[in-house]
Amino acid sequence: MSALYRLVYASKNLLTGPEAEAAVEQILAASRRNNERVGVTGALMFNGGAFAQVLEGPQKSVEQTFERIQRDPRHGDVTVLEGTPITERGFVNWSMAFVGQSARGQVLWNELAAESGFDLARLSADAVFMMLHDLVLEEEPLGNIMDTPPPDAVARQFPDMPQVREEIAHLRSEAVLTTERQNASRDHESVATLAILKAALAHERGRTTELRGTVDELHIAMAEIHAACDRLRAERDLWMQRARVLVAALCDDPQEIRSATRSAEVLAGQSMVAVPARACA
Repeated sequence: MSALYRLVYASKNLLTGPEAEAAVEQILAASRRNNERVGVTGALMFNGGAFAQVLEGPQKSVEQTFERIQRDPRHGDVTVLEGTPITERGFVNWSMAFVGQSARGQVLWNELAAESGFDLARLSADAVFMMLHDLVLEEEPLGNIMDTPPPDAVARQFPDMPQVREEIAHLRSEAVLTTERQNASRDHESVATLAILKAALAHERGRTTELRGTVDELHIAMAEIHAACDRLRAERDLWMQRARVLVAALCDDPQEIRSATRSAEVLAGQSMVAVPARACA
């Protein structure tokens, strides 16, 4: 069974007034920081009336993240739409993407809510996932994982990661400079430069996806090893218990034999004394 897990939920927004936008920024900052540390990716959609979110990653990490989310007083009526094992991530490049602020995002969410009769429990998990996935590709095409340092374990596993990040930063700098110089007139040269940048970013995303897949495979292998160790410990405990029973049995038998021997000697002695007494009588 895959160690990857996906959870989709929706909840009612309890934020009101001008502080709502600042609160959402705080939620995103905390989510991206915490999710990157435990290997969770996903997307969040905030609409004036509700939240919708997808969490993906190792099942234990996803469940612990969701438990923390449930306790947040800034939303209520938290409704799980789906919790299921998966074979691959849908948001591999996003520790937590944020979508839904565009006009199209608002329209899609309103249509989805209307189809469910504005009942969170009747929302389709697949429809919410596909809506968030499509909006993420439109609104956050570059992702946000590559802007944060990888965990130490990943850095040790992939020592060339710093070099890859430097190359990406260099490409970004070149792209910014090129855009500033060519902003007045988009000629064939700027179009070619943009094409090269897009190709480089596509390569980087492919590399990021490959590395994330390798990390997930390591998580799965570790889970299988832990399960095998648990089975061996259980078998070892069973054999140790059987050995204790056998040792106890071996220790008890000589005692019973000695006890039986002493009883026989006593009875034999009594018989020898009693016979002469009857003869004298």
